[in-house]
Amino acid sequence: MPTKLTVSKARKAHPDKLAQEQIAALQARMQLLAERNPSWKIKSDDYERLYEYVAAQKITYLYDDELFEKFVCVDSHRTGKVEELLDAYLIQEQGDELHLHLFQFKFSKAYEGGVSTKELYSFVDRMHRVFLRGDLEDEKTLGAYAEVRRAFDEARSANKRLKSRIRCHFVTNGQRLAPTDRPKVDEMREVYRFDRQTNGFTFEAYAGMDIYDLCEHGRIPIQDEILELNYEFKETSVLHHPIGTNPNGMPLKAIVGFVNVNQLTRLVDRYSNNELFEKNVRFFLGAGKDVNKRITATVTSDHSSWFGFMNNGVSIIADSVHLNLPPTGKKVPVQLANMQIINGCQTVNALYHAKHDPELRDKFQGNSNVLVRIYEIDPANKAFTDALILATNSQNAIRPEDQVANDPVQKALQELFRRYNIGYERKEGEKLSAKNFLLVLTKEDAALAYLGVVDKHASKLRNSLSRREFFRQNAEDSDYARVFGLQLTADGVLDSSSELQSRERALQFIAAHVLVQRCRENVTSVSSASKKGALRKAGFYLAGIIHARYQAELEKAIKAAADESPTSKIAESLLSELRKRVESGFSQAVSIFERELKAFVETNGKDEDAALKNSAFAKKVFEAAGSVPPEAELDLRPA
Repeated sequence: MPTKLTVSKARKAHPDKLAQEQIAALQARMQLLAERNPSWKIKSDDYERLYEYVAAQKITYLYDDELFEKFVCVDSHRTGKVEELLDAYLIQEQGDELHLHLFQFKFSKAYEGGVSTKELYSFVDRMHRVFLRGDLEDEKTLGAYAEVRRAFDEARSANKRLKSRIRCHFVTNGQRLAPTDRPKVDEMREVYRFDRQTNGFTFEAYAGMDIYDLCEHGRIPIQDEILELNYEFKETSVLHHPIGTNPNGMPLKAIVGFVNVNQLTRLVDRYSNNELFEKNVRFFLGAGKDVNKRITATVTSDHSSWFGFMNNGVSIIADSVHLNLPPTGKKVPVQLANMQIINGCQTVNALYHAKHDPELRDKFQGNSNVLVRIYEIDPANKAFTDALILATNSQNAIRPEDQVANDPVQKALQELFRRYNIGYERKEGEKLSAKNFLLVLTKEDAALAYLGVVDKHASKLRNSLSRREFFRQNAEDSDYARVFGLQLTADGVLDSSSELQSRERALQFIAAHVLVQRCRENVTSVSSASKKGALRKAGFYLAGIIHARYQAELEKAIKAAADESPTSKIAESLLSELRKRVESGFSQAVSIFERELKAFVETNGKDEDAALKNSAFAKKVFEAAGSVPPEAELDLRPA
């Protein structure tokens, strides 16, 4: 008998259609994206185009500059390319995998309509036949499809060790699937189950509420779920600690027991876009990593029954937890509302890999168990939740950049920028409009621009994981501490004895960011398509070249500006002169970059992408830039 699922009273059913205030919040998010990236040349009220960028960004978790480079529109109405059902594509390295994201968008100005199962099937079926079943070999293949295949083949050839995945995204801004249509989508998943397991082919449908939830909460809410704990040894099989309301901020309930591995792999199948791992989504290390090799080796060995005793287990939090006693046979159902796996991402994904990988699945017996720790925590008790996440998974439970958002130095830097009339977003979800500031940048913008332009580490920034490592390593001797090394008092405010140095660092962040942004804007005006391709990826290189050519003058000007009390006028003068410097130095920066890239590729036999990631190439570029004498000296001091 299947377990009867009662509706949890812990939270209300999630609405399927956007309310007016939610539409307004989404539009504000879209406007902010446009204002933050003027080089994209998308009007802040062009919601149809901006919705595509916002949706793609939240689905792929890319930074703005990564999105600008990788997101390619092929819609025939905008590009003139011949296509059928495909509006855009994006190629992304993710651990030891290479993902081809295929998008179809349905946008309604009135935010009406919704996900159509007929349209969804047409899109998924066409993508499946073209990119997995060889329809592309037909001479009548449409132009956009051929372009995508060429780009994907080039990416695969550049790194042959990566396993390919094809992910289809059907995105609307209307209503979610009707309950009566959900079984049809489950049937579709069953049709493509083999190709999901064997070839990494998946599809997802997103409605307006899903994109809103990704923007506002970082994930799409999980449905109420049931895990069945093993009960072979009766009451001694499960530890149930019903703590209840308490003044110490502890969880309301804690349950410990074993579950069969298939229950966890089932959840991964159901929530294929990492909704279960909101805090872990960027950190699955891949099946080839040592820790995950050991997991798969154990669970597919003759000693697979040992697995539960050799693994650290999985930690789960939920808004509401109900232990359904008496047991059903040798199982105890546990009902979970709004569950999240906060520790055990590697374990669960490695188990899924072992079950479905063509070379391993015959050895996967499914008789292994996993130790689970389940906590019911009041949603308002954020302090305990955050502490538990950090304690159970200090390396990769949450994004490293999110962990430092509330650092005292970030708060102090935000206040310093405000004195310059510069908006500084230190945490996800802050919505600072460019209309209210001279400039808006994020802490990620500041850090990456500094690393790429001032430190000349442009090659390292071609790797997304290197970006996250910067924020993860925040010890006293780390790059994070060096770059954000402002001196603070015990109260977390800028130390007056070193405020001059703090101002200089803040102005260095601004200068580096502006150089990168203006270079990217200029790249969009390059007429040659072949030249533009490489230059789109070279924002940090081009800005770094200009910085290297005028480094002494820039440092002198920034120091002079830092000597003055922070005002909007100081920042405005700096921004104006920096933009002029890019305009005068951009052409020669392009010439230096293209000359060095051509020479490096010819000498070393590497492709452009490999060169851009190569530290030796970066060294050559910036040495060449430093050997070219600058033109007129800058004067960035305020009038």
